[in-house]
Amino acid sequence: MNFLRNILLIVPIFSGLTSCLITESARTMPVEIMKPGIFGIPKDLNVALINRNLFQSDTCTITYFDGNQEIKHYATKYQELSDTCINALARYFENEDYFLKVNNYGSSLKLMFKDSAYIGNSHELHERTQSDVCIFLDFLHFNTYYIKYNPNPIKIEANLLWTISFKNDSLAYGYKQIDTLFYDESQLKANYPYNYPLKRILISSGQYLGKFFGTKAIPSWIQVDRLYYKSNNLDMRNAEKFALENNWLKAAEIWNKETKNKNLKIAAKACYNMALACEMEAKPDAGVDWLVKSYTILGKNNVEHKENCLQYIKVLVTRKKEIERLDKQLSQKIKD
Repeated sequence: MNFLRNILLIVPIFSGLTSCLITESARTMPVEIMKPGIFGIPKDLNVALINRNLFQSDTCTITYFDGNQEIKHYATKYQELSDTCINALARYFENEDYFLKVNNYGSSLKLMFKDSAYIGNSHELHERTQSDVCIFLDFLHFNTYYIKYNPNPIKIEANLLWTISFKNDSLAYGYKQIDTLFYDESQLKANYPYNYPLKRILISSGQYLGKFFGTKAIPSWIQVDRLYYKSNNLDMRNAEKFALENNWLKAAEIWNKETKNKNLKIAAKACYNMALACEMEAKPDAGVDWLVKSYTILGKNNVEHKENCLQYIKVLVTRKKEIERLDKQLSQKIKD
């Protein structure tokens, strides 16, 4: 009788331990997702890029800080840096093939208008450039630091101001781009700045900042890590292989079958992984349903798995909003 009682006490304890082990098989895989642009610019429009420089930053001299000493650097001008930034943005847009036409006017406004007052007149600019959208770089400034013997000896604090105006829209939309760029020893040659050209670092930074703004302005693909569950089950391993090859339909076909597995750990894993397949197929609502089912299978005692499910539900709620915005951006046309 005592032996039977001990067995009955051990069984639920062992079951609890077994269910906790599911999180030990959690892994991450890199996947690509499309993020919407922050301005909601429609596709297939004529876009003008203009280095407007409203605050006349080209009149400022590039300086860098060497310890507590401010040193002027005359080899590079802000005009050149801001043009570099605009050119990098133009190349990014052209490579993405999102717009019908991209016209890069750079800093040629002085040649376009005799009266400088027109520089701030968006309506006039749209007329002259025959553009649906005008994107202006209005300000660019770098605070550059050299810290000798530091693992990251070069630090650049970048401050940019972009403005976007739409044809027949009286409002303009601003975006303040603040970023800090670090350059480590592997990126530099010996003792900067004495035998490493600062100009190359500044130009490279301007190119990066222009391209990075492009990834925010229009829909873009980014790589993110997503949690999934591994298993020694042969079918689950085959599904994992398909997922790693981005064949989500094949992976989902197997995972869906395993959600009915009598082994609750495998069933819970398969349900969770189905949520990932749903996200990749742009079905976040279905993904949430699978996460709820995955959590329900193991019950409330598995705290870590519950947290994994809740965190992914939050991600899918956000993705649903992003997908809705993407659908609008990829299908809408600008109003005449």
